[in-house]
Amino acid sequence: MAKFQSPAAPTLRDPLGKVYPYLLPVLLFFSVTAISRQFAVGFAAVCFVLALGRAPLGRLRRRVSLLTTAVVLYSLVYLASGLWCHFGDYAAKESAKLLIALAVFGLVLARTEEDKLPRLLWALDGVLAVVSWLCIDASSWQLPARGFSALMGLFHSNYPLDTIGYETGVRITGIFSNANVSAGMIAFGLVIGLYLYKTAACEKGRAAAAVMLGVEALAFFLSFSMGAMAAFGVTCLVYVLCAGKGRRLPLFLLMLECVAVTLVCAFAAYPFLGTGSILPDLLAFVCGGAIWALDRFVGRRLAAALENRGKVVGVAGGVLAALAVLYVALAMNVTGGTTLNGGESLRRAVYPAPGGYTVAVDGIDAQVQVYTQNEAQLMMHTNTVLYEGALSDAAFTVPEDSRVVWFVLSGDGELNAVTLSDGTKLPLGYKLLPGFAANRLQGLRANQNFIQRLVFFQDGIKLWKESPLIGWGVGGVEGQLTSVQSFYYESKYIHNQVIQIMDEAGVFGLASFLFLLGSAVWTLIRRRKEEDPIFPMLAACLTMMICHSMTEVVWSAQMYQVVVYAVFAVIIIRCAPAAEGRRAAAPGIVLTAALWAVVVVFAAFQASSLLAARSFMAMEEEDLSVSQFVARLQKLDRMEVYDDSTYQINAMANALQMETVSGRGLAASYAKKLEATGEFDNCYYAAAHYYLPVRDFEGFFRATRTGVLQEGSNAAAWNSIARLYAQAAVQLEPEDLEEFLDGVVAYRDLLEDFNSSGRMEQIVLEDANRLFLDTAATLAENGADGEAAAALLNTLFGE
Repeated sequence: MAKFQSPAAPTLRDPLGKVYPYLLPVLLFFSVTAISRQFAVGFAAVCFVLALGRAPLGRLRRRVSLLTTAVVLYSLVYLASGLWCHFGDYAAKESAKLLIALAVFGLVLARTEEDKLPRLLWALDGVLAVVSWLCIDASSWQLPARGFSALMGLFHSNYPLDTIGYETGVRITGIFSNANVSAGMIAFGLVIGLYLYKTAACEKGRAAAAVMLGVEALAFFLSFSMGAMAAFGVTCLVYVLCAGKGRRLPLFLLMLECVAVTLVCAFAAYPFLGTGSILPDLLAFVCGGAIWALDRFVGRRLAAALENRGKVVGVAGGVLAALAVLYVALAMNVTGGTTLNGGESLRRAVYPAPGGYTVAVDGIDAQVQVYTQNEAQLMMHTNTVLYEGALSDAAFTVPEDSRVVWFVLSGDGELNAVTLSDGTKLPLGYKLLPGFAANRLQGLRANQNFIQRLVFFQDGIKLWKESPLIGWGVGGVEGQLTSVQSFYYESKYIHNQVIQIMDEAGVFGLASFLFLLGSAVWTLIRRRKEEDPIFPMLAACLTMMICHSMTEVVWSAQMYQVVVYAVFAVIIIRCAPAAEGRRAAAPGIVLTAALWAVVVVFAAFQASSLLAARSFMAMEEEDLSVSQFVARLQKLDRMEVYDDSTYQINAMANALQMETVSGRGLAASYAKKLEATGEFDNCYYAAAHYYLPVRDFEGFFRATRTGVLQEGSNAAAWNSIARLYAQAAVQLEPEDLEEFLDGVVAYRDLLEDFNSSGRMEQIVLEDANRLFLDTAATLAENGADGEAAAALLNTLFGE
């Protein structure tokens, strides 16, 4: 009798799985380049659809782990904080960035099988190589960048060609107009590229990896982000140390080959940056080809010759380290003359002792501006000009508190030497450094960018202390930072992710961030004894993301967040044990549902917000009565999750015009909501369009004082409120002026107290505003009656 055989289990049909490998590079490219809320909503929807199916959802369910939980928790805290931010427009934009990164994370976990990890890494590195090449092209030829800019316009992403690409004489800024962020992102490409090169199965694979590595290396060096370079130096050290016996030397030699070839290509590319030349674009590929050739015919043979020769390797390493130190010392000190080109300027820094100086010149008699910076000026990016005119006639006195003295030279011709009267030579041309690197390294002993970062950190801590538990919400730093500054500056971020997340989400945000990093470290440590070369690469990536986050805004940049979340996904797929069995089923289902629920819910919030804005614009074409207009605004207010201030302000002003009890009540409730945010614009509109018309002077002055303190360090805000007071004063009835003037005097006292609070920069009012406040104070002190006050104010400030 034949033995019964059960039928084979049916194969799960997954048509999207066949398309995914081809879509992945495209999705990754747009996720790091298409920066808009509209794109975020559509992208999240696409990722969600692609993640559907029994196979991908089952794969995601089995990948429940400590790190998966940490990513979802951090994302939830970060995105949720945007809901309590009083600066809704900022919150909506910042939230959209992380939404894209989380969608990439979920999709990669759901769709990537462990044996397909190399394909994912090749796709990610390929995208980073393309972006790197576009960063180079944006500073030179710009033809591909022009097409890229037009393509991004279709996704509501703005890449204006006149602002991207090149900081003249200093470095490329890339397509993102931020060299620090570009370099931080490209650094991951370098690490992954090194791994792909060393693990390629054939010579063609190594050649392809080398090309991508060369493009990324040239873009990284031309970006010349000192913070990214320092972090990448630590990253390379960790990579080599973790590589394991037998792999360290070949990896280290490959790194040296990359450095040597990149330096040569950078020297060749620099003169053509900003000229429209195609040469830097071509040199990016030459760089990759040269790396492959150098390693193929020299590096690998050298590594083989040094294998099992520990003493020789140790001596060679010591010699190389000594040569590196010698090169740096010579590069910074071996200088000579330079050629000045008409229409350009050259900035050089020296550190002379206090005292008087003259200048001796060998070469053309260039024009020069000499200025000094002390500690406070380095923080504030200000200076004191010591001399301006012909270089040969320069005579100036360096003050006692000077930290650095700058020469800004301009002219047309050869300038061989400039020597101060104490013998100090001005470093003009650096023979061993590319011009952009020499320019970037000026003033290194008194670097104002580094010093200002310390100010950012201090102000960030002040801001956190004002809301330590839940922070100010994502995007809140940009709006609230002016309330704690000692001098006015504009910055969206603190340049330190630990302090940034504390400011945005308080101790809950800090705990989730530390949990995220700790989970990633723990996940890798558990597999440290395995020989797979992917572990050292992932350890290096983790090192880069931690080190660079201490001095830069990278964790707040979409392109960086996407790469970081993709790396987290790789760590989970390769390092976290798969959850199997019934006991693991429930946590897996819950975490999978939580991940996509966060994506879907916050994508819906973004969509509702965008739909409300679109509906508001369409209302301009409709013929609505005041009551209908207000009713529609109330509906939009309910739809808007982030920035509902526009609808509330319009509803408040129009409801007041209805001249009904319900209308006045509605207007009052909106005025209170706007004032409660503490945001300057909201308080200003509540004061000007509600409290003033109803003659609620107590509310009027309370709202304006609350709002102006949010913009505390911004003199424009103080002037705006003073101007509002002056405009109101000449429109009031005489009987209202006595109470009104008391409020104006209180505002002047508030300003004086603010200026005397130890600030580095005083708030200075415009002459007309200062005259108004002084006049109001004089009238109040003299007890002038309403008629007399009205007559004087109308004479001085009336139209």
